Amino acid sequence: MKKIRSLYQKILFTEKSAPLAFLIACILGFGLMIPNLGFYMDDWHYVFYAYNKGIESLREMLLYDSRPYAAWLYILAFKVLGFKPIYWHIMALLMRWLTVVSLWKILIAIWPKRTREATTVALLFAVYPFFMLQPFAVGSTHHWVGFIFFNLSLYLMVLAVQHKKHTIWLTLIAVTLQAAHLFTSEYFSGLELLRPFILWILISRTELSIPKRFWQVFLRWIPYILVLGMFAYWRVAIFENVEGVNRNSPVILNQLFSEPFKAIGFLLTASIKDAVAVMTIGWQNAMSAEMLDFNSVFVRFRLFVSAISFAIAFVYFSKFQPSSDEDKPSDDWSTGSILLAVVGLMVGGLPVWLIGRYIIESKNLLSASRFGIPSMLGAAFLLVLIVDYFISDKKKKIILFSLCLALAVNFHLDNTKEFQYSWEKQVRLADQLLWRAPQIESGTAILTDEEVLGIMGEYAVSFSINTTYQVKNIETTPPYWYFPFYYTNPNVDELLKGAPLEYSKLTMNFSGNSNKMLLLSFNPEMKRCLWVMQPQDTNLRLVSDDMRKLSAGSDINLIQQTDSEPTLPESIYGKQNNQTWCYYFEKADLARQYGQWDEIARLWAESKSVGEQADNGFEYIPFIEGFGHLEDWEQVKTLTKFSKKVTAGLEPSLCSALDRLAVNAPTSQQRDDTIKNLKDDLKCGNYQ
Repeated sequence: MKKIRSLYQKILFTEKSAPLAFLIACILGFGLMIPNLGFYMDDWHYVFYAYNKGIESLREMLLYDSRPYAAWLYILAFKVLGFKPIYWHIMALLMRWLTVVSLWKILIAIWPKRTREATTVALLFAVYPFFMLQPFAVGSTHHWVGFIFFNLSLYLMVLAVQHKKHTIWLTLIAVTLQAAHLFTSEYFSGLELLRPFILWILISRTELSIPKRFWQVFLRWIPYILVLGMFAYWRVAIFENVEGVNRNSPVILNQLFSEPFKAIGFLLTASIKDAVAVMTIGWQNAMSAEMLDFNSVFVRFRLFVSAISFAIAFVYFSKFQPSSDEDKPSDDWSTGSILLAVVGLMVGGLPVWLIGRYIIESKNLLSASRFGIPSMLGAAFLLVLIVDYFISDKKKKIILFSLCLALAVNFHLDNTKEFQYSWEKQVRLADQLLWRAPQIESGTAILTDEEVLGIMGEYAVSFSINTTYQVKNIETTPPYWYFPFYYTNPNVDELLKGAPLEYSKLTMNFSGNSNKMLLLSFNPEMKRCLWVMQPQDTNLRLVSDDMRKLSAGSDINLIQQTDSEPTLPESIYGKQNNQTWCYYFEKADLARQYGQWDEIARLWAESKSVGEQADNGFEYIPFIEGFGHLEDWEQVKTLTKFSKKVTAGLEPSLCSALDRLAVNAPTSQQRDDTIKNLKDDLKCGNYQ
């Protein structure tokens, strides 16, 4: 038993267990919410093209996205993973884990007697609180694959120096991986400048003469310089964006030749500002008092997971047993580690700075956080060195590192919650839009007042809507496009007269007009279903003045019924639940549009049988009109009074519904009496 316990201790708390520790950290930070995540923003580029135009169309898409050599990666990934979001998120988690493991292997290879420090750096790097786009499982694939290739290339370069018998073969493989990461994802080209410093550390151990040391470093670096030079020449001199596309132009690189001092000044400013941003912003957010709303079930869950993370980290760090010869290591860690940490932090963002951008001045820090992925290596490294320098007491040091890891987990869980809700809202929108509008005339612009989906953007929503309708045979003109009019054209009068609504993204070009549009109100936060506005809603008090006014131009005749009820792409959205109130409301609203009053009665009976009812009185109006046309005036009376009771300010809309019944419902004395009494009760004279 003692032998088993001893073996268990040797495995669990030594470097052999480090990859497992990294995986646990990744799961705590990013894996727990995977089942509730979907696709977001730039994910939808890939999903739209692969699903609607075929996986091979990704070649064309990525050419327009200025990454033509990343096509192989996404084509392979879609063929293997398909379109289920959960598979992509699991893969993203595993790729992040492999990035951490490969970084750890590099550090162990350079400093084999520093497994404790290397493991600490890797653990903090695993959950370092800066990159906020881990849930962009599709769009970040080339980031993580590029990082893995870079790390493997660096690791093999280290081995090539240490194992002279296999230098040539190891170097060839390392150079191949270097080319793979550069031409797949340029994000890590700045980290290529770490190579001469690593070579200097390794060669300094056996070569005392400084001139010879420089010469050997240069000779070892030559293959990698050549590949980096080939990539730079291809990117600057050979590669040309397709006509009409101007992305990622290396303006600062070109400026180095025309205005060198100005360009160097920009690079120094950008590197210092971004280094400080990567080092500090995430930790500030992780400790924000706004994250401590204890009334929230999710906050309690997040803090519980963070506490568990702290406990696991504390036990692991406390019991970690480095190799026996690590008690008093005599190596170049103190100087070499600082060199790599500072250089890694300062050059990580180089490819972004060369196109004239940097993180701290980006309007959207969430999106810009992807620029900081390479710099996280140096940031995690430097944090460990700072703590080691200022805190000598081992227990205090362990507590601080454990607290850092727990705070990082807290940061990522809070960040992921926004993505979880965005996906939940996306699914609701897709469900309800398809129920209410099973088919929409091609060329229709779909409008809302503001952007209704978080972490998306209008082009991503447009791609998702076209994918929802599973539109095939798209060349360059998608049938639908989404416009939040406050951002597109806030002048409602212009929109009502007929204003052009145009948008171009990648190979897609939409050219529409506000004369051919559907206006949507979508506020599930207010316990509402999707409302497709129409001219009769110009007096609806539950929406903004601009929405009321623009309702006059929303043409529901663009919506057509189909012979069979369409369904969402199950491989993307999962199975639809047709036993919700919003299903019955949307189908009833569609039936009202086509005068199918018996269908409305059937939907009402079914909703009652499953116990579903509206949270907003406006959603009873299609049923009020349906029962009026069926001459069930008792039900009309009941629903009208109940709607008024449920939702304040609904009187104008209810009065309009009664006016329509007075004109269109079958003539009878009961109709006239019921409508008169209800209008008196609602004081409709005040609204007409």
